[in-house]
Amino acid sequence: MANKEGFIIELSSRSEIWWKYNATLMCGCFDSTGARIGFASAESFVAEVGSGLRERPADIDPHRSLTLETPSCDHLLLYVYIVPHRLPEHNDVSHTQPFDVQLTVSHDGRRISRERIAINQWSGCSLEMRIPSEKSR
Repeated sequence: MANKEGFIIELSSRSEIWWKYNATLMCGCFDSTGARIGFASAESFVAEVGSGLRERPADIDPHRSLTLETPSCDHLLLYVYIVPHRLPEHNDVSHTQPFDVQLTVSHDGRRISRERIAINQWSGCSLEMRIPSEKSR
């Protein structure tokens, strides 16, 4: 488990198509002066982009989650990448509605945010977020 004053970031989804996406969390960890004091990353890899998988591999949990733990820090700059390794089978917008992922952030043992993010089935997502600690809010 991370240092008591570190962050824990969890990315998850209950969508039935979540398995069609690779996910990566990366962050720079900063002290109160803004100096970078660390870096952390985590990845949930399902398949190479363009692999053409027709069904979820047996060893991939359909409701998998990805957790990133950081060392003690004042705030962080978080990058979230969700990349489809398989594109939708339909071209019709009504069949390719966005699906939700949930991003939960805890600091010093307390949840400080939880948000739903709509993911485009065709492009996935790329996000950059500055996340302050409880102390620096």
